[in-house]
Amino acid sequence: MDWELILAQALTLVIVFDPLGNAPFVRSLLQQVEPSRRRFVLLRELFFVLLLLLAVSCVGSYILGLLGISLSSLNLTGGIMLFLIAIGLVFPSVNVMGTHSDESVSSEPFIVPLVVPLIVGPAAISIIMMKASMCVTVNDHIEGFISLVLAWLIQSVILYFSNSILNRIGDKGILSVTRLMGMILVLIAVQMILNGITDYIEHLRVPGAEPLAPVPMAAPLPDNPATPGAA
Repeated sequence: MDWELILAQALTLVIVFDPLGNAPFVRSLLQQVEPSRRRFVLLRELFFVLLLLLAVSCVGSYILGLLGISLSSLNLTGGIMLFLIAIGLVFPSVNVMGTHSDESVSSEPFIVPLVVPLIVGPAAISIIMMKASMCVTVNDHIEGFISLVLAWLIQSVILYFSNSILNRIGDKGILSVTRLMGMILVLIAVQMILNGITDYIEHLRVPGAEPLAPVPMAAPLPDNPATPGAA
């Protein structure tokens, strides 16, 4: 089992989840809940997050097959969405994908908007579906599940202790970490786009086009050709 690959995939998912960037919005949503129920509500929503992530990982590849969506299309779509989200993280004043400030509830949140789309957004879903579609062997699926659970665990710990983290690092610290994660996310998004373009070009077939036949090589001339009529 490749633990380096598992750790790399888990860290990628954590960056996409952006728990530190979501922590202030999670806290604002939980302000609508009674203080005695806030921890219970957060743990319940995090449990729903795990169920959703596992469901997407299990049935994502089958859904792509039914819809006829290729891996290159998923790479391009996920890369573009990640790039837009990363631009919003690096430049908070640029409202590319929309902010969470308008996500408000008048009562206790239930799945929406805390689980979807705040914690599990479209970019995370597309990446999980792409990783699941790339799994071939049983070992690949096991590594994918482990990385997914590990990323969920890291995110859950950060969100559970978000109040203490926010009080310690402050708004400027959160902004700095968020921008750093945004820069890393830009690199991941560009790589996904390049992978999608490369995969599309490799599988591109032009109807009616036939490969060119190889040109036969001329026989080499002898170094000292014989003179006609010589004895």
